[in-house]
This record gives sequence, structure tokens and C-alpha cells, in this order.
Amino acid sequence: MEFDHNNVRWVVEQDRLSRLPDELLHKILSCFDMKFVVETCLLSSRWKLLWTSMPFLNFSSSHFGSLLRFAEFMTHVLFHRDHQREVSLLKLHFQGAANDFFVRKIADYVSSHNVQQLTIWLTHHLPNNPPFMFTSKSLKHFTLTSIVIGACNITPKTHWDFPALTTLHLSGIVLSGDVFSKCVNLKHLTLESFVINADVEEFDIITPQLSNLMLIGGKCSSKVINLIAPQLENLTIYHCIIKLLNAPAGVSSLCYMGFPHPQLFKDCFTSLNEVSICWLKMPYKKEDALKTIHMLQKLHSARYVTLDAYTVECISSFPDLLLHNSSPFTNLICLTIDSSMHVDPYKVKMSIEARNFLLENSPNATLVMKLPKEILSQRY
Repeated sequence: MEFDHNNVRWVVEQDRLSRLPDELLHKILSCFDMKFVVETCLLSSRWKLLWTSMPFLNFSSSHFGSLLRFAEFMTHVLFHRDHQREVSLLKLHFQGAANDFFVRKIADYVSSHNVQQLTIWLTHHLPNNPPFMFTSKSLKHFTLTSIVIGACNITPKTHWDFPALTTLHLSGIVLSGDVFSKCVNLKHLTLESFVINADVEEFDIITPQLSNLMLIGGKCSSKVINLIAPQLENLTIYHCIIKLLNAPAGVSSLCYMGFPHPQLFKDCFTSLNEVSICWLKMPYKKEDALKTIHMLQKLHSARYVTLDAYTVECISSFPDLLLHNSSPFTNLICLTIDSSMHVDPYKVKMSIEARNFLLENSPNATLVMKLPKEILSQRY
């Protein structure tokens, strides 16, 4: 608005926001919950039907007094929108126990309206055999996050037929058998805070096109995981308790964070290019140093190796062990010691025995000390 001091009147300019094209308004409204988006229909005739063509749908039950009212609102939106407009992204945030009928409605909608990306966040247990483990020819990205561990139990009987799926992120779920083999184009898989059912001794991840796998916070200490993924290139393991992991030989990059676990890998890596190892901070014990040495020997093919400072200090504390074990790396090009998480980055203890152990079979390798960014910025 502009105030005209001469005529003492308000001059109202034309609404600039309403003049924007639908595509740009859709992008702006995608940041908001659909309850707010639908309410914009009261602004003017320009906005009356804009919500019906939204390709990004974000629903949260937290804006409603009960899950029943939320279900009614969501059903109304889904079945009164312009069905000529495809849904690119559907986000669902449940705070409550959804009934089977409601969840099935959502599953049917996703399957029949070519939804490409689906994100579900829930706080309660789902009905048995949750029906959004459905068949969809259009779904490319699927994220399922459960705050309650085990709220969703995925069994081999569950139908997983997602031929277009390329990215899958599951968190807080229980796995009971192969459910990925029909996801023939799956390339990126993340399993977080997952549990393998007690009745399963060996769990197979069968994914013919998988290139990136992240295992985070898995609790399956007595389980064997078989990665039947011939195209796997990047493997990341954070804070997982696994008895044994059988990985394909072609893995190029391995990132491991946790406690030393020499039995975790068999001699399965022959093409490693990059390896990053980070131990959880702990008192340096001889047993841990020996485990570290044996685990590093399983990674002998690596060309670029990054070790955190605590790993180096652990093996440096027991030089006698290093003298009785051969250097693991024969193809090493660069060894990086990452001290960025160390209490005192300038005082990392690396013994001569540890240096020789890591480098003696690769005499031309470069040794790099990585410092925290804030320290570097202070110096330069």
C-alpha cells in the first residue's frame, strides 16, 4: 500500500502474489500443510481452485483434534482434487493409530494416481500387513519412518512390486525376509534403526541394480546379512551390530563407524578404492587394538584410506602387536588421519610402529593430517 499525503487516501496496488503462475504458487505452497493450502481458497477467486491442482501434498494429523477428522479432511482433498494433475509428492504425518480402512484408501490412491514420491512418518503401530506395501508402477522414491521400533513389520508375504522405485529409506522397521528383489531398479537403499526378526538367521538383500547401501543403527547381533547386489559400489555402516556381512566383491567405497569388528567382513573386498574408518571413543585396550589390526587387514585392497585419530592411537598404544602383523595395504596411494573429532587435534599419538604398519607396503603413499575446519580458518 502507498499513502497519498495530498489526497489523504489509500491506493491499493494490484495483488502481485496472485499474478504469479500456478507452477510457482505450487512451489510456494508445497512448504505448507494442506490444511493451510485449502484455506487459501477464501482469499479470492484466483485462489478458489488452486489447491485442487497441487502436485505436492503435505498432510499432518497434528493440525486436527482427532485422527478421524484428519482422515475425513484428507479423504476430501484426495478425491476432490483435479485428477488430471498428477501427484509428484505425497507426505503423510500420522500421530495416532491409523485404522486399516484409512490406510488402504491411501494405498489405493497412490497406486491409481501415479504418485512418484511417498513419505510416511508415523508414531503408532500400523495394522497387520500394512496395505501400502502395494504394487505401484510409478513410485520412484519411498520413505517410511516409524518412531516406534517395530511399528511396521515387513515380511516376505508383503507384496513389494515397485518396478520404477530407485530410492528407498526405511526407519524403525522389522524385517523378516527378502522384500526387495522385485524392486528391479532400486539404486539407493537406506535401512535405519532396523531390526531383523528373531526367527531369521540369515537375511538376504537381493537388489540387482543397487549401487548405494546405508545401514544405520541396525540391531541384529546374531544375524548374517547377505548382500546379493552385484552392482553395489558404496557401502556405509554406522553403529550396527551384525554378526557377519557378506558383501559383493565389487564394492568401491566403504565407510564404517562403530566398534572394531574383525569378523564382520569375510575376505570379500577386492576392488576397494576408498575406505573410511571411525571408532567410537573408548579406552584403548589390547583386545580392541588386535581387532582393529585384523579388520584393517580385511581391507587390504584399498587405495585411499581415512582413519580417525582414535583408531590410530588405539593401535599405537600396543606396538608389540604391530610388530607381529604384516602391513595390510599394498595399493595405498593416500592415508589420511582425521583428527577433526579428537579432543586435541594437534596431539594425536601415532607411534613409529603404527606408521610403519600402515605404510611400509606402500612406500610412495602420501600421509595427510586432516584438522578441523575452524582451526584451519584461524590460522589462515
